[in-house]
Amino acid sequence: MNSKERLRAAASFKSVDRAPAGFEATASVVEKLKRHYRFQDIENIYKRFEIDLRYLSPPYIGPELKTSRSVNGNLVAQSFWGFKEEEYRVGDEVFHQTCFYPLDGVSTIKEVEDFHWPNADWFDYKAMARECQRFPHKAIVAGHEGPFQIVTCLIRMEEFFVLMVKEPQVAKRILDKMVEFELEYYQRMLEACEGQIDVLRLHDDYGTQISTLFSVEMWCDFFKDNTRRLADIAHQYNAFYQQHSCGAISPLIPELIKCGVDIIEPIQKLTGLEPETLLKRYGGKIAFHGGIDTQGILPYGTPEEVKTETCHYLKTLNLPGGYILMASQSFESDVPIENIEAVYSADRI
Repeated sequence: MNSKERLRAAASFKSVDRAPAGFEATASVVEKLKRHYRFQDIENIYKRFEIDLRYLSPPYIGPELKTSRSVNGNLVAQSFWGFKEEEYRVGDEVFHQTCFYPLDGVSTIKEVEDFHWPNADWFDYKAMARECQRFPHKAIVAGHEGPFQIVTCLIRMEEFFVLMVKEPQVAKRILDKMVEFELEYYQRMLEACEGQIDVLRLHDDYGTQISTLFSVEMWCDFFKDNTRRLADIAHQYNAFYQQHSCGAISPLIPELIKCGVDIIEPIQKLTGLEPETLLKRYGGKIAFHGGIDTQGILPYGTPEEVKTETCHYLKTLNLPGGYILMASQSFESDVPIENIEAVYSADRI
């Protein structure tokens, strides 16, 4: 099997020669691995760990996105959505925090309509198609932050929660305007790449460490229809739809399945997301991606403990197919190289 065949079989609950694997890491970890192995680029890392997934997106070619410096001297960058982020360095890692929320204070549908929403013309889809051609046998993953993730950058989360309760039609219009852009953006991407995109993956965080951020009923009211629309556009172009959501989102999984979500990640080590529980409740209904805990065992465990945990996920969820190997989030600088190696040296058969 090549990587594309392997991912597609796993997501369809068919037998695979080995579980497909993804790899995501912060820039500092990538540089550390390149130095350690004396590699030239990240593709060497992918080959070293037999990574099946490649992550692509169309280059931005729209209006200039301005940058500046904060009073602390940190870089402040504007996004194509209109919000601004300040860059912070903590140890070896670089983090970004929203410092300007363009929809703060919005209270009417007219204000939402008048906002300068992004345009799908601002991206070079042909360039992405050329990138896909570089990896004809790899599983191509595309997608960016989803409606809820972006809305918390356009408007402060607490303000949006108030809108959801006091002005639900305004909150829904914000989400709908975002998804209108995303549907055109993804359709043009999928068309340009002519069937090479295997997974459309959107990032939203619907949970905390102990619960969902909303009731299931509220999630359905605000997010279900748009999730279904996004899954439908993926399926229209023969791609799988993968939903990212950190947190304890077990109560939402049945609704995600109803929306047509094919793969869910990152499977954090939280109540209701144990591999045995997931297999019992949802085996054969939705595939799983990730799970090797970046908050506990990866930074603090031994390589032997990491390998044992990885084998447990593989043996539990890869029956048959249905599982994509990865950490629960991107590898950060507190994870020893030996523990990253332990994840990918586990028996994937």
